[in-house]
Amino acid sequence: MKPGGLSPLVIVLWIFTAGQAWEAQSIPVQPYRISPSASIPIGFKKSPQVEFYGNYETAGVLVSLPAGFSPGQVTQADCFLNIRGRWAKMHPLSRVGDTRTWAGSLFWLKPGSRYQVKAVLYGPKSRVLYEGFCSGMTRPEPVLPSPKRRLCVSTTGSDADPGTLARPLRTIRKALSLAMPGTTVFVRRGVHYEGDLRFPRSGQPGLPIVLRSFPGESAVLDGADPPLMAPGAWEEAGERLYTHPFAGRCYNMTLQNRKTGAVTRLLPLKTVEEVRRRRVDFPDGEFANRGIEGAFACDGTAVWAALPGPVEVYTVRIARATKGIILENRRHILVDGLEIRSFGKNDYSCGAFLSDASDIAFRNCRFRYCDTGVWVKGDSHRVTVEDCGFVDGVTDWSFDMLKTGACPASFETGAVYVDAKFSGRGLVVRRNTIRGLFDGSHLVPWTVDTARPNEIDFYRNRVLDCADDFIEVDGFARNVRVFENYMRRSLSGISIAQALDGPTFVLYNVLADCGLVPAVSREGYPGYPFKTNGGYGMETGSGPVFFYHNTAYTLDPDSRALLIKRARWKKITLRNNIWCGLKMGFDCWQNPLSPFDFDYDNLYTANPKAPLVLRAEKIRFDILRDVRLKLGYLCHGISADPRLYDPARGLYTLRPDSPSRDAGVPLPGINTGRWKERAPDMGAYEGR
Repeated sequence: MKPGGLSPLVIVLWIFTAGQAWEAQSIPVQPYRISPSASIPIGFKKSPQVEFYGNYETAGVLVSLPAGFSPGQVTQADCFLNIRGRWAKMHPLSRVGDTRTWAGSLFWLKPGSRYQVKAVLYGPKSRVLYEGFCSGMTRPEPVLPSPKRRLCVSTTGSDADPGTLARPLRTIRKALSLAMPGTTVFVRRGVHYEGDLRFPRSGQPGLPIVLRSFPGESAVLDGADPPLMAPGAWEEAGERLYTHPFAGRCYNMTLQNRKTGAVTRLLPLKTVEEVRRRRVDFPDGEFANRGIEGAFACDGTAVWAALPGPVEVYTVRIARATKGIILENRRHILVDGLEIRSFGKNDYSCGAFLSDASDIAFRNCRFRYCDTGVWVKGDSHRVTVEDCGFVDGVTDWSFDMLKTGACPASFETGAVYVDAKFSGRGLVVRRNTIRGLFDGSHLVPWTVDTARPNEIDFYRNRVLDCADDFIEVDGFARNVRVFENYMRRSLSGISIAQALDGPTFVLYNVLADCGLVPAVSREGYPGYPFKTNGGYGMETGSGPVFFYHNTAYTLDPDSRALLIKRARWKKITLRNNIWCGLKMGFDCWQNPLSPFDFDYDNLYTANPKAPLVLRAEKIRFDILRDVRLKLGYLCHGISADPRLYDPARGLYTLRPDSPSRDAGVPLPGINTGRWKERAPDMGAYEGR
């Protein structure tokens, strides 16, 4: 940890109570890492058709088909990495949609290191059509630089002062107006009621503009309206119905219990009459039946709120600003250690908004009740969101109401939301804690098609209690990597509806207790670990998707180990996964499936009264032998209780007697060096 930074442990403790400490279990960082090349092979020469795009611990490898060849001639595309002077085979490359580009990913790299790669395209009878070479660097870890100039902001300061520690400025806005490349703006402890903050200028390479909490202190950027926080500001208009003059509309209102500190998010509704009646214009719309503790609506001149208790019990926060921080056409900005909360007056509400902004980092920040945490749009490159905490309180609301438009706001964004019109590369979201949002994160665009791989990483995050999806990879998903995440309680795990063009990699994740979040369990929706139905590009379907070494287990009594409602994709490959359901094994609503390469997995249903392994529409297979003979699936797979350590407590490691131990298959570039016994273990955790 750099001096003055917030420890990731602080973020974890802020999110979890002592009784929920087990939730902080994450995928351990494995000891194996591919080392940078010790030497360049004889004859190494960079080829213009091959590209290496490095993030911190991963890289994308791209090869463009040279002129004179047609894509139909290519039967196989391989990637090799130079490890200590030898070419080691990595995961194969995949064609990107209908383009002339093949792409793949390298994992377990070291930040700030140089690598050499080789790409080989083969034709019929394994004839080499093209062989090309490239070298490139992974990105170095972001660090807090030594400031060339310091500005200090305090709630007791004055904007007429010079911004020194002894004579600080009063507002962050004033400090940003003075910040030049190399300036660090230190924000002292306390609540700063500002919003829609813009950086008038960019930083420079090696001289970023830094906005951060003062070392050892916690500064809060708050979008709420201070006068409305006092209980006496509100006029009572009925039983626990309150009103106050308020111009325009708002989508964000929370209550914090003055005694316990507990926060309740109020549901925004379309009409004041719905708030008065405590009933939404929706089937069975009484608040009590839909998990709604309180709600509010704006009529243009006033806000009306139905509260779960007397207003005197609460501190009321209603947003008067839409966004916390705005970065448009800016570069080399770092935000560290701030709490950003209660933004959401109008559409596109978020804690931070980036458009055409590159080389941006958010580190050790806390985003609380902001609808969206970080919104990324346009030509934004090399954006990093790491070691942050994201909290909201929408998982008790009605799933049906939010999905069908009864609520005027959309909460289907997440901690990090990639806009439909995103065209950047190199987004990295890692080591964050995300809890209580409708969707965990949305990672790819779906209206801007640059025909260029995104190179997006989402890894080592903890995602808990999402009403819909842990992660959405819905749109143009080219070289998207989701790995080593711990995710528990949602409707569905990872949405690939549709992960267009590909490739998409889903590796070493825990996908737990899908179907058990209140918003969906109350309304009878069964959970499932990944979703393929609906979404943009339904007729096209997903590109290549690779599921390797994931553990999917749920205590939902209506769960399927795998549930596929709509099956349209180029190819899905599953290896070394554990899929467990309580009601059924594999339930597919269509027959036949799109191409499905399914082997070396453990597909298990824990229901002794329904030992169903697989059902495809009206065709059912009750035993694994029939699945192998009739479909060719799981020829080397198993169907057995995986013997996980303690799923009820959120512990999904393998017991010593687990049949999933040593039951996997080696996958070059994926699990190389991560197993030490006869074969790799199935699931997200290697037992030895």
